[in-house]
Amino acid sequence: MTEYKVWAFARSAASNLPALEEQLADVMREADRRGYIIVNSCMEQKYGTEFWRPDLFAMLTAVQQGRVNAVMVQSLDRLSHDIATLYRILRFLQNYGAVLITTETNLRYELYLTGLDARLLRRHNRKPIYYVECEER
Repeated sequence: MTEYKVWAFARSAASNLPALEEQLADVMREADRRGYIIVNSCMEQKYGTEFWRPDLFAMLTAVQQGRVNAVMVQSLDRLSHDIATLYRILRFLQNYGAVLITTETNLRYELYLTGLDARLLRRHNRKPIYYVECEER
């Protein structure tokens, strides 16, 4: 069994800070329940279409430096609503061997709906990044 060093990530454009804090708390509770090591966490009050977000880049830097090997979010759209931006983030995670874990959605299905599953699989015949399944609660 792989030991996941997780960065818990939450994002919302809404100005409802308690809801954003609860989103992050839910992700962290689920990481703890699964026995993952929570290395760091962050929450952003930014639009999902923006790419230049300080907390997103802090998380990506941690992946690049090998401090974390998994990113955990409630759902794929917490990373981005923009397909091109989302693809860049997922490709980055894939390039550094990081796993993306969703807590409230089926990631394979989300990737299928966005059309990103085939693009990520085709890329250099790499292993997909989404093999950690969402577990039923």
